[in-house]
Formats: sequence, structure tokens, C-alpha cells
Amino acid sequence: MRTSRLFLLLSSPALLLFASVFSANAKPKKDAAPATAEGSKPALVHTIPTSPWHTWSDPNGAKVDAELLSLDGTHVIVRTKDGQSYRLNLTRLVPGDRVFAEKAKALLPGSKVPVKQAAAKIDALVRTGLQKASLSANPPIADEPFVRRLYLDVAGRIPTAGEVFEYVHSSDPEKRAKLIDRLLASEGYQSQMFNWMADMLRLTDDYGKGVRSYVYQEWIKDEIAANRHWDTFVYQLMTAEGRISSTGPVGYLLRDRGMPLDNLSNTLTTFLGANVACAQCHDHPMASWTERNFYEMAAFFGATEQGFSKAKGVAKGAIDKKLALKLAAPHQARVENLTKVTTTFPKDYKYDDAKPGDPVHPKLITWNTSDAKSPAYLGASTDNATQLRERFAVWLTHPENPRFAVTIANRIWKKLFGLAVQEPVTDLDDLKQASNPALLQYLGEEMKRVHFDLREFQRIILNSATYQAESSPTPNLEKGPYLFPGPVLRRLSGEQIWDSILALVIGPELDRFKLKRADDIRKLDIPQEQLTAEIITAKANELGLLSKGGKKNLSIGKGGGNVNEDDFEGGKPPHFEGVMMARASELTQPSKESHFLRNFGQSDRQIADSNSTEGGVPQILMLMNGQIQKIVGSEKALVLRETNKLQKTEDQIRYLYLSFLGRMPSESDISTTRAMMTSGLTSKDLTWVFLNTREFLFVQ
Repeated sequence: MRTSRLFLLLSSPALLLFASVFSANAKPKKDAAPATAEGSKPALVHTIPTSPWHTWSDPNGAKVDAELLSLDGTHVIVRTKDGQSYRLNLTRLVPGDRVFAEKAKALLPGSKVPVKQAAAKIDALVRTGLQKASLSANPPIADEPFVRRLYLDVAGRIPTAGEVFEYVHSSDPEKRAKLIDRLLASEGYQSQMFNWMADMLRLTDDYGKGVRSYVYQEWIKDEIAANRHWDTFVYQLMTAEGRISSTGPVGYLLRDRGMPLDNLSNTLTTFLGANVACAQCHDHPMASWTERNFYEMAAFFGATEQGFSKAKGVAKGAIDKKLALKLAAPHQARVENLTKVTTTFPKDYKYDDAKPGDPVHPKLITWNTSDAKSPAYLGASTDNATQLRERFAVWLTHPENPRFAVTIANRIWKKLFGLAVQEPVTDLDDLKQASNPALLQYLGEEMKRVHFDLREFQRIILNSATYQAESSPTPNLEKGPYLFPGPVLRRLSGEQIWDSILALVIGPELDRFKLKRADDIRKLDIPQEQLTAEIITAKANELGLLSKGGKKNLSIGKGGGNVNEDDFEGGKPPHFEGVMMARASELTQPSKESHFLRNFGQSDRQIADSNSTEGGVPQILMLMNGQIQKIVGSEKALVLRETNKLQKTEDQIRYLYLSFLGRMPSESDISTTRAMMTSGLTSKDLTWVFLNTREFLFVQ
């Protein structure tokens, strides 16, 4: 009996019957109107429920009486009276359940806590930590540097001169909170979140053997746009099954195809801050992880196959063999469940608790003796191989997992402050090592309270006085922990610099151009059993994808996954000096080594979290003499066009300061810059000057 992917059981074996009748393959019956937990009201509620308890039903008549714990658009987590947890897909439940879930949101724990109240608690915990060290918080940041910081952290770019001017001259006492709300709802937010996730998830266009990750990338962008909650997002990465040409989230497991142990290590490090790399080969010398622990966790993926299927008869087709292989490649990479666990202890296993080659039984890791009593660990038997990956996914993403919530909360804090509460973010095995353990614990609780809504969690932090304080120089952590009197002064990432240059050159229009490269792959979606040269050829001809002679090169077959202007919706991005002006999120992932982004620290995506903000001579040369200098100083660039429309020298100077640095110039700035222009510098020359200032390159 195979449990439906509709939800994941953390239940006793007796409740597996409920799983089976929710099978996606079951024939639907007429929708029922099941009773609530009290048995007195219909499930189709039109008023706010008075209790989170409800009888959840599918169209086949299966029911479970359970308490609503969290809601994320298409999924809910519920818990029965005996403490067992389920993840339910609302699209597979009766309409009354969907109505109930939406109405019952007001009953969720902490749902009524105001943002300002939650932010004030953060400030109080930070203040307590500072006071213990005889330190004080930095003073509040002024409007001009605040608006620039907020645009960079939330929208991934500097604001335009008009955006700075409008904000600074607003007299609305709530303008900071309103700007935070507006930017969190912007397309720029989606773009910068994709860049952040791309570094964490090691996103690359090219998976080798002609396989491209375009469907996976567009799935991630869609999930961000839908504000999919983090637990649901990660759950889908862990449980996805199918071909990369049609099922986006399988791209996560396929990123390490053929290397399941590396994939597990990356998974535990990324999502749990678990320092396990050493445990692949031996017991960890500095942590409680053992090699046995690692292989017991790996066994949860021991019945999962990540690899390539073979196309049949490609040499016999009516088109060129190489082209046939290119067309077939996206449909060959797939993830599927097996019926038997194949994980065994390695041949060089040297501990007394098992012999090399012995089969490994799946077992979840615990950090202390009380963890095993947590609801995250109470679950169904691990004997059914087809359920193991789902079982792991529910444990991993469960609100009561000891590390899941705190790990993502710590990562988001680092994203906004430049440093995490506990460094490094990849090693949280001992939470007492945090710079402020009480703060880190609270952040984890807040992440659970907002049900892993990353947008809402960031809203809370952004509204805190701690975030809205002046920045501090980069601390020397060898002299002691950083206690966050304010964010850390830090250089812009390569993506932030690139997207800020776009803001200068083409303005807010930069968000109009959206890369869409998955269409050809989706159109050519061919089931594995039909992967023959004849069917591939017929399908390609049917869609008009082959030119005369069958030699048209599709985007799915281009070496390295290059981007061209025909791959965009919203029009073709403009080109300056032969360079495509599109957001970093809409370019090749990652960019070529020679590209501006890579020179300024964009990761090669071989290792997670490897973006760099270190400086170097190549960066200086690129800003001073490279294409970027010519692009920003182009007569077609927005910043120069608008500057040259102004008649007065002082107005031109003010506009340039607002555009590049997000602030009005002081009288001394105006006097110095006017003297430079009097001596022969033009507004074009000044764009070079501003681009090369440290003030432009740093988040204050």
C-alpha cells in the first residue's frame, strides 16, 4: 500500500488506512459535507470558527479529526488528539475544508500578534545582550541611508533619485512601515530572494549531458512569487518525484545525482545547520555526529533513485542523432521511488556497532535526549521503503524539529544584518554558541509563529529598531561576539551592484524583463516509455521546433545554458555596449567567469553559500576601465539623460548624488563638485567618479 503524496503521516500504523484512502489514484466520490469535531455543524463554514478542531475529509469519504496547526495556501499541517501530525493538500480535500482553513487562520497561535510588538521583543532581547556587555545600541538611521539600505536588502537594488526624493519628503509618520510593505510585495523582492536562494541551493543552468534546470528555476521563482512558506517549499524539494522536464522541484535532488551522500550532507547543512560533512567518513571529532548517524539518515533516501533513463533507438531516428539526444535529454533526468532500501555501511566502516556492507535501518538524528519525545519524531513505521523520503521530509520541516525553524531564522537574520546570530550558519549543533542565545531562540519561535512565512518574518525584522539603527564597522569576531547594536556595514553583493547599475541605466523598468526558458522543454515533455527517436522527431515537427533539415538549435540544447533576448517575456531587454541589461536573476545561472557578476563575487554554485564580497584588483579595473563604466556613462543611460535635462549645475549635482548615493549632497559636496565641473569635468565624467566611490559600493 502506497501512501498518497497528498500528505505525510507522522502517525501510528493504525492510521495508515487514512493515508490509503487519500490516494491520488483513488476514484473520487461525490463531495460530502462532513461534520466538525463537535459533530453539530457542517464543514462549510461562513463565520469564523470558535475552535481549530475540525473533521478533515477527502471526496472518497476518508476523515480525520484534527487540530489546525498552520496554513500555507495549498497545504495545512494538522494534529490529532493522540499527538500525530499530518500535512494535507487542500486541493485534494472537500471544499468545506478549504473554507474552514481560511476562516480558522485567526485561531492559529500568535496570529494576532502585531508586527511592531514582535519587532519590539527583538529589540528588547538585543538591548539585554548589549547591556550585559556594557554596550549600547546605535542611534536610529536617518531617512536617506535607510531608504537606500531597505531597497538594497529587500528589492536588491539602489532606489532611483525619484524614489529617494519621494520618500524623504513624505510627512507620513508610518512611511517606513509602508515602504517595507510595498517593497516586500514588489517584483524586486522576488528577484533578490531568488538570488539568495540560488546561492544557498547551488543553482546551475547546466546539469550535464544536455539537461537544463530551467523548469526547476521557474518553479522556484513561482514559489517565491506565491510566497510559499519555507516548510512547504522544502517539503516539496524533499518529496518530489518525476522528470526534470515536468516536475520542477526534482531539480534539487538531481543537483547531486549519483552522489546521494553528498546530497544528504548538503541537505542537513543547509536546512538544519548540521555540521555533518566529517561524518560521511568517520565520527565527527568536534560534534556528536557519528558515521553511523549519517548512514542511518542516508537510509531515508536509500529507496530513491536519482539519475538518467535511456532514450530508445535514438540512432535510428529521422533526424540527426546529436539533435535527437538534445531533445531527449531533459526527459531522461528523473527521481523515482524504489521498493527496497539499498543503503549499506561502507566497505571501510571501522566501528564495532556494525560491519562493512551491513544494511542500514533508517533512524532520525537527535541533538539531546528530549528530542525523541517531540511531535516531529512521533511517526509511522520506517519499514515501508516507498514512504521513507516523505517520512524524512515531514520530520525535517516539522515546526517541532529542533533545528529547522532556528536555522532559516538565523539565515534570514544574516541576510539583513550581514552577520548571523550564530556563525557559521552551517553549524548550529550547539545553540549555546550563539552571540545571543535568547535572541536566536526567540527568532526560531517567531519563525514558527508566522508558520515559516519568510516575507512576514522579514517584515518583523525590518520594522525593528535594531534593523533601523546606524550600521557598525565589520567586527573582529576573534575579540568577541557581535551583539548587533545595528546592522554591519558591508559591501554590496555582486547581484546588488549589477541590479543597481541597471536601476541607473534603465530605471524601474528593469523588473519588466522576465526570463522564460522552460517552454520548449515543457512542450517537448515526453514520457519515459515513449523516448524513441521517431516520437521525438514527430513531437518536434508538430511544435514547429525543427527547421528544414532538422538542424534548428533549441534553447534546451545550447551549450552552457546561454540566455538570449528571445527568451524573455515583457519585451527584449536593452543592450548597452553589447551587454544585456537584465536582472541577475534573469541571466545565466551562474554567469560566465568573465561576467561582471562573477568578478564581483557571484558564486560558481559548486558549494552552498559561497558568494563573496571580497575586493580585488580585477574589480577596480572593471569599474574604472571596463564595459560597466561605459554603460553607466552612455548617453542612452537613464541617469545621464535625466541629469542633462537639468539646466542648473547644482541641480545636476543633486540628481547625481541622489541617483548613486541615495542622499542629497552637503554644501561642501556641492562646492567641491561644482569646482570639478568648472575645471572641465562633465556630467558623464561624474558618473565614473560616483560609480567608483566606496559609498556607492557599500550598504550603510
